[in-house]
Amino acid sequence: MLNSTPLFVGNPGNSGDSAVYQSQTPNVVANENQTVLDYIASRKASNTNYYELASISLNPAQTYGTSTQPVVLVITDSSLKLLNTALTGFGILQVPNDFEIQSSNLQWTGIVMVRPSSGQTSGQFLINSGATGTINGSLMLQAGNQFVLTTSNATASFKITYSCDAIDAAMGNQPLKVVSHTETSY
Repeated sequence: MLNSTPLFVGNPGNSGDSAVYQSQTPNVVANENQTVLDYIASRKASNTNYYELASISLNPAQTYGTSTQPVVLVITDSSLKLLNTALTGFGILQVPNDFEIQSSNLQWTGIVMVRPSSGQTSGQFLINSGATGTINGSLMLQAGNQFVLTTSNATASFKITYSCDAIDAAMGNQPLKVVSHTETSY
């Protein structure tokens, strides 16, 4: 016999704590790419943890951002090729056209977005042999057949893992909001 008692009971959302609120209506984003681009534009306008760098200016000894202070890192070249180097960061990494990882280590927590620059309609995300590391969060490629994800003798040393928490942190959102609290002393 199935248990008819609901698994979760309480206030809106699945919490018995009135200080924790979740909307009862789903929040649907119609165009994820545009939402991320709008967020990047707002970070650029506010100049808050925002960097535009040519690929030759990337410092392999530097970690871009932290888990509590994520960055927006926009590559200004026509492509990014990591060859015998490393790139580590937290936040949003935007790469135009082509992104290739070969005999390199990429450790990125958040969103990696590969999209065509103005006038371009195609590109690729390429993982070659010797690539190590992870993208923990989301890899966003242009919709449709314009981008190709290719692996060439890729080893199991490179992983792309989806993480809601990493995406939320990259976009400056926390998964829960405390809207009120009370304290009692005895």
